[in-house]
Amino acid sequence: MSNPLIVPVIMSGGAGTRLWPLSRREKPKQMHPIFGSRSLLQETALRVPTDAGFAPPIVVCAAAHRDAVAEQLSEIGLEPTQIIGEPMARNTAPCAAIAAHAVKQQFGPDALILLLAADHYFTNPIAFRAAVRQGSNIASAGKILTFGPKPTRPETGYGYLQIGPQIEDGIFQVGQFVEKPDLETAKKWVQDERYLWNAGMFLFRAEPMINETMAHRPAIAKAAKAAWQQADHDGNFTLLNASAFAGCPSESVDTAVMENTSFAAVIPLDAGWSDVGSWTAIHELSTQDDHGNALDGAVTSIDNENCLFRADGIRVAALGLQGLAVIASPDAVLVLPLSEAQRVKELVTQIPEDEL
Repeated sequence: MSNPLIVPVIMSGGAGTRLWPLSRREKPKQMHPIFGSRSLLQETALRVPTDAGFAPPIVVCAAAHRDAVAEQLSEIGLEPTQIIGEPMARNTAPCAAIAAHAVKQQFGPDALILLLAADHYFTNPIAFRAAVRQGSNIASAGKILTFGPKPTRPETGYGYLQIGPQIEDGIFQVGQFVEKPDLETAKKWVQDERYLWNAGMFLFRAEPMINETMAHRPAIAKAAKAAWQQADHDGNFTLLNASAFAGCPSESVDTAVMENTSFAAVIPLDAGWSDVGSWTAIHELSTQDDHGNALDGAVTSIDNENCLFRADGIRVAALGLQGLAVIASPDAVLVLPLSEAQRVKELVTQIPEDEL
């Protein structure tokens, strides 16, 4: 079987509140260069290049971020197939359904959709691309394929999935999706090869996603189709119809489709994946000194251990600290134990709206 065309669809609508004060509504985390000089969005687009057989990407983002997305892609010499603007946030299930309609219309029913988050990171993108190619035939046959990174630590901030029977070499049915575990359960699952992280990346043809969304979440399917059919087009920018999209329930692909469909399959993935979802994750992925400290910006550090210091527009000076994150932006400073990094989302609810 010849290789099918794979169209990357990059979801860039997340707010990234766990990375406040770096991530803001006007410029969420995927628009920032977390590691090196390129933003996470740029790194995601470069991970699926046309010279590796992928179509130019479609990016789905908040309508207000249209120009910023176009500018960031232009900086890396990339002309997207389309930028689709969402009038408001509605999670990933509507995004997947709209992506299916867009790709089917522009590339035909046999093209595959590779649904990716703009704010994920891989230390081994070659292994990721190999997994995508490995799964392309089964996705062409009608499966909705997800990629499950093998757990490397007892992570309570991720959902998990349990693999089922093997379909073919290296590809399995999904046994079940399971919610974020407590620490003791997560410790057990790290040692159990049946459990994988649920990373929210998918490979599928348009029709299975459209049909399964209609079967299990008809309100999402109908509203997404209407928002697409009534959209406004301006060159390669598409603005979804606001009134139709406003009536679309907000739900993830996981709970709306993947937990209900009989077509779910998974490839265990070993590609150094991270959702870059917390300051702990950034500390782990950053270059560290001999004492486990990760420093970025104007930082003076003496006798600190296992800390993360980031300074933007202001100097950070720290002495004698252990296991802390100090994140300084021009208008806000965050200080917390790295062990409590998942709670930043909770903290953000107490911050005035105009400072988010």
